[in-house]
Amino acid sequence: MTSMLTRHPLTAFFVLASLGSWIAWSPWWLSQSGIGLLPIELPFSAIAGINQLGLFAGPFTAALLMTHLTEGRDGTRRFWRRLVQWRARPLWWALALAAIPLATGAGYLLRPGTTFATEEGGAAMLGLLTGTYLIYLLGGPIQEEPGWRGFALPRLQQRLHPVTAALLLGVIHCFWHAPLFLTDEWDTARQEPSQYLADLVLVISLSVVLSWLFNGSRGSVTVVILGHNGVNWALFTVGALTGYSPVSNWPAALGLAGLAIIAIIATRGRLGYTGATAPRRGSALTADSMRQESP
Repeated sequence: MTSMLTRHPLTAFFVLASLGSWIAWSPWWLSQSGIGLLPIELPFSAIAGINQLGLFAGPFTAALLMTHLTEGRDGTRRFWRRLVQWRARPLWWALALAAIPLATGAGYLLRPGTTFATEEGGAAMLGLLTGTYLIYLLGGPIQEEPGWRGFALPRLQQRLHPVTAALLLGVIHCFWHAPLFLTDEWDTARQEPSQYLADLVLVISLSVVLSWLFNGSRGSVTVVILGHNGVNWALFTVGALTGYSPVSNWPAALGLAGLAIIAIIATRGRLGYTGATAPRRGSALTADSMRQESP
């Protein structure tokens, strides 16, 4: 079994990430607020706990396991170090903390007729948005990005053109969400068919942007986590500022698609990738092997 996993590490990672999350989420998507096979109605606290379990049981655990199997103990230690790799040029911090949230939220805030809620004072609103930013880190970015970008992306880029690798990873990432589309509580717009297409465009575009961010920051999973978090936080911020939660995925999808196109044009399709090889046992995809390419 172990030898089969190590012979096909990418396939094994994607299968384990999907099965881990889908099985852990199953009490939720099989419940009465899902497809109704289980005669249970879960309280919000139980759903929140099941969601966290599914996130950790999926791409995070799959990446940790496959890193240990393919790189050994040294690779596992490097896995943990990459999660706190803070060193990156200011450009990449600006992309993660400002450009991605702006691209996600601007389309909602700039629409004609948009009004802003005035109940909250400036200090209260700032406190709300700051606190929510930190809380949202546990809503997916910390659990997902060590797997999607930290483990899978370098190996995909070794085999495929960087843009192709990013697009494929985006499709797989979107497919991984499939059970959540069956639930009532998941906060992604899906009231009509085009919203599913919009979500696909959003996730694929984000994959391109985060690939650029990962490569440009020399493989910093930390910066990528913050970039991913910027999308979730921007959508919350739109609701907090206007008093209405976004009811369409399209403004965010189109904004991120525009940023993805800029990334492709600015890097001539390389997304900052310089051809570093994927790690083997006893070796690592280090900061030195991920030389930063100017955008």
